[in-house]
Amino acid sequence: MAATVVRNVFVYGSLLAPEVLTALLHRVPPASLAVVHDYHRFSIKNRIYPAVLPSKGDKVFGKVLFDLSDQELHILDEFEDIEYTRLIVSPRILNTLGADGEPVVGTQVGDAQELIGSRCLEKVGTSQADTVEIGDDAVEISPGHAAGLGLTTEVTAYMYIWADQGDPDLVGDWEYEVWRANHLKLFLAKYEWARTYLEDYVKMCEEFESELSKI
Repeated sequence: MAATVVRNVFVYGSLLAPEVLTALLHRVPPASLAVVHDYHRFSIKNRIYPAVLPSKGDKVFGKVLFDLSDQELHILDEFEDIEYTRLIVSPRILNTLGADGEPVVGTQVGDAQELIGSRCLEKVGTSQADTVEIGDDAVEISPGHAAGLGLTTEVTAYMYIWADQGDPDLVGDWEYEVWRANHLKLFLAKYEWARTYLEDYVKMCEEFESELSKI
């Protein structure tokens, strides 16, 4: 029997940002809010990106990117580099709860639902009228909306975990909201500079090779 081809990737760090996906893939793939159980998302000392490792009873919130091409998977492999190992996991897709506590049809992630907290919240909303009692089986994804952990569908996806499981520099929790507020603009600026520099270098090499062929 032929092996199942996996085209989905569960992301939990800088790849949650649509700006980063656009810079890398030149598009924002279809995505849904999701959770992976029995893993923890750590901060790394002196670095701005997170690491994920197995941790019984913990869970990591993120989203699943669907139907990536071979080229896009290769780009993500290069982006994550040798510090991460790619493996197959089974994220659970989260259904959205509205202010009335009822499931909202469709789980695709829009810009307004991009921020995903790492802690479950007891209440969602800004007033009594739009408050949802959700307890430990849901997470807030935007004001007045929560994702219910009990209303889920399991999918197969790749996930990048930290290669050094004994790394002493892994500490505490990593917060997407903090990273986005403090580091996203600098990250994009550095990436654009590196891409431009690389494109110029490749062009120079091609011109040099062309000149040599004329000799």
